[in-house]
Amino acid sequence: MSAPALADRVEIDLDVYNPYDIESVENPYPVFGKLIADYPVAFHREINAWMVSRHDLIAEILRDTRFSTNFADWNNAPKPKPRSEWTLYDQQQSMSMGTVPPAAHMRLRRLTAPAFSRRVMDQIEDRIRDSVAGIFDEIDDPREFDAATDIAAKVPIRAIARMVGVPAESETLFEHGLGWNLVRASNPLYSAQQRAQYAEGALPGLQYLLDTVAERRRSPGDHDDFLGTLLATEVDGEQLTDWEIVSVITALVTAGADTAVDLHTLTLRALLTHPEQWALLRARPDLMESVILEVLRWGGHGKFGAIPRFPREDVEIGGQLLEKGSHVMLMFSAAGLDPAKWSDPLLFDVTRNHAGNIIFGAGPHLCIGLNLVKVQGKLMIEEFERRFGDSARIAGQIEYDPSHFNARRISRLPISTARGGRS
Repeated sequence: MSAPALADRVEIDLDVYNPYDIESVENPYPVFGKLIADYPVAFHREINAWMVSRHDLIAEILRDTRFSTNFADWNNAPKPKPRSEWTLYDQQQSMSMGTVPPAAHMRLRRLTAPAFSRRVMDQIEDRIRDSVAGIFDEIDDPREFDAATDIAAKVPIRAIARMVGVPAESETLFEHGLGWNLVRASNPLYSAQQRAQYAEGALPGLQYLLDTVAERRRSPGDHDDFLGTLLATEVDGEQLTDWEIVSVITALVTAGADTAVDLHTLTLRALLTHPEQWALLRARPDLMESVILEVLRWGGHGKFGAIPRFPREDVEIGGQLLEKGSHVMLMFSAAGLDPAKWSDPLLFDVTRNHAGNIIFGAGPHLCIGLNLVKVQGKLMIEEFERRFGDSARIAGQIEYDPSHFNARRISRLPISTARGGRS
């Protein structure tokens, strides 16, 4: 019996999906609905990438070992450099959790698991709580402020810096010199020249991390904190090298420098425009994790999805042939609105059952920082509630940055409150 014939190649262009169009950035729901219904797997000619939008198909790819997260497996990736020409960026890429072979990836997961245990996460929550409170203290006028710049832009990187043990004076290098550049240096959406500039920009931050890990190894101190746990963990006689620890930290930094920023503006927008849902959270604090998952599902914050995938061979998905080495975008924001998975998907409902979600990915590349993201969101909501209660309102036009390379980034979220908001 012969295999079923593939459908004709489905292609779209900017007329169907334009990620930089201000209207679709401000209101992505119609275009994501169209992708799910009419173009669940389609090749975008002008972006030069496959886009997969249906929840079930994305879940299938996440668990399919034929898809790589290694940038070197892209058919337009630059030729590998000889090792003698490697920079710190090249070394980091070779050790990255997204690029090492599956066996090495699972080894890293096994050796890093203790650092992400509930015990360590509870300790991290205690450690970053005052950092989040300090961000609220810095708001010039708590009666009127911009949550995008005064809260969302600060919480993620400070939380990660405090978690790793980076002193306050180095946070700027940690954020803009490292996270900003790493998320762009291996992104197929940029030109080779741009990627080279971003890779160069990441070097000081990588050197700083290497020095930090080496110093901590010489003077271990507290073995119970995050970095101390990574240094001390031994499984079957194996321990993490300095570079492997750096690869774990950079995985957190790249998430914190970009994606986690959107969580905080999306959360405040969602809860302030759905006061009945915030009232439910006040009455039932046990809903906190569900709130964060629902914000990320409903918010439609990503234009292109998660880490790019590259088929290691020709793979059929949804009746389309995804060619070996092609660039595949998993459209998580669309999948979060798929009516085949979510009942009444445009409804923001903090009591929703999120079983089977792929909000943080799935399979071997489940987001390593998901617990840290949840902790950040929880602390921000709690601090906002403690200071402002139900007196906060959105006080003007929400503005977006249509030029952002991957996010429907809220660039201005004006908030007014009836309280002073100081501790």
